[in-house]
Amino acid sequence: MFSELSYMVYMLIFTLLALGILWYRYFHFLKTNYKIVLYVSLIGILYQLIADPPAEAWRAWYFDNNKILGIWLLNFPIENTIFIFLVCAAIASGTLVFIRHYKKLS
Repeated sequence: MFSELSYMVYMLIFTLLALGILWYRYFHFLKTNYKIVLYVSLIGILYQLIADPPAEAWRAWYFDNNKILGIWLLNFPIENTIFIFLVCAAIASGTLVFIRHYKKLS
């Protein structure tokens, strides 16, 4: 449908929707903890650098050249690195919000 933008468009829709809702709803809290979110996201990219090459070598998944932009960062399309960063940011943000609510209930 979006040809070479397919992976990027779908990835941004699903990741930014969750991340956007969290940051909109809990902006002031997450803003004070943005370093945690940033560090977790960077660790996620580091994990990608370690885990993805064997997975690609084993053909666990591949990237269709007709559905990506063609911009590669090391051995990965830029869309994959952005995806890992945003998913880790969403998980870190959601975890921080969960911990905040859990502490309020205790």
